[in-house]
Amino acid sequence: MSRRDLAHVMNALWELSGGAPGVAVQVAAIDEAIGRGRGDMRTPLNLASLAAEGDVVALADGIWALTADGVARVAEDRELSDR
Repeated sequence: MSRRDLAHVMNALWELSGGAPGVAVQVAAIDEAIGRGRGDMRTPLNLASLAAEGDVVALADGIWALTADGVARVAEDRELSDR
C-alpha cells in the first residue's frame, strides 16, 4: 500500500476508535471507512507495515487497534495539517 493509502487507514482507525489506543476495530469496518466495498477487487488491506512501525497492533484475526504511538502519529499529522 502507498503511504497515502496507509494515512487513510490510520485516519479510519482514528475515527473508528475515537482516537484511543487499544480499541478493537474490524478490518471490514476499516475497508468501509476508506471506501472499499464488499467484493472489492483491490489488494486486501495489509496492516503489517503499520504494525512493523509500531502504529497498530493485531488483537485477533481481522481485528486491529491503534497503539499509543499510532494515536500520537495521527494527532501530530492532524495538527500539522490544520496549520
